[in-house]
Amino acid sequence: MLKGGTIQTLKEALEVLEQEESDPENDEIIEIINSTVGKLQQIEDKYYYSLDLNYYLNNLEDDAYEASENK
Repeated sequence: MLKGGTIQTLKEALEVLEQEESDPENDEIIEIINSTVGKLQQIEDKYYYSLDLNYYLNNLEDDAYEASENK
């Protein structure tokens, strides 16, 4: 995904969270997203494109699979 697309997706998620009722968990996620967007805006594109997020994506897929099996 392009850096601008990632930032836009995070900002859209932020809007949804901010519209929901105040919740300590949401507040923490909002803080994390704000921090992430700020950091993404500061790094150069060449560093962004060198990030290897496959490890994290695979873990998310594994977690989702395990959650569906435990239902």
